[in-house]
Amino acid sequence: MELKEILKFIKKNLRLLLLFMFLFGAAGVLAYYFLPTKHYATGSLFIRRSIYPYSENHFTYEGFYGQQAAMFYSNSVVGLIESEDIRAQVLTSLSIPVNEKTLRQYENKIRTIKSGPQLIGLVTKGDSPQQAEELWNAVADSTIGTMNSISRINDPFVGIIKVSEKPILKESFRDLPIFALAGIGLGFILPVGGLALISYLKSTKKK
Repeated sequence: MELKEILKFIKKNLRLLLLFMFLFGAAGVLAYYFLPTKHYATGSLFIRRSIYPYSENHFTYEGFYGQQAAMFYSNSVVGLIESEDIRAQVLTSLSIPVNEKTLRQYENKIRTIKSGPQLIGLVTKGDSPQQAEELWNAVADSTIGTMNSISRINDPFVGIIKVSEKPILKESFRDLPIFALAGIGLGFILPVGGLALISYLKSTKKK
């Protein structure tokens, strides 16, 4: 479909397009007020590795290799946070039934970010600030407890600590003008795009 045809369609159906834009813009405003606000809790976990006691009075490379071990250890921590094992522990601690549905639901509510070689960002989502914070604490505590249990057997000098005891609480970004403009834009694009598609399908049939 050529530009001339699009401009002709807009001129011919201007009132209808304006009506669509108004209705979709109003829908955008309603969505702003009625769609639930998502809340997030964010915080960090730090992977540390203590130096062996015998290294304190001698020059060794223990400090360097200890740091390297902690850096590689952080990959395991990320994998553990994203595992079903931790999600199951979290659900149990929150008195939520553990089944396929709840495991999938909570998979979308937990996210990790590798902020640095030994620093892992943990983000949880909830319908309220309290839910987001409660979930963050449950995930952090389950992860720290599980990794400490593994470390006692594997490497007792490796551990995880919370950077801050309480996570930072945030709301999802919402802006009324953006919602309204997005609706108006859709109200214009959908009819024009639909016409272009119909015109294209007609032209291909003729060929």
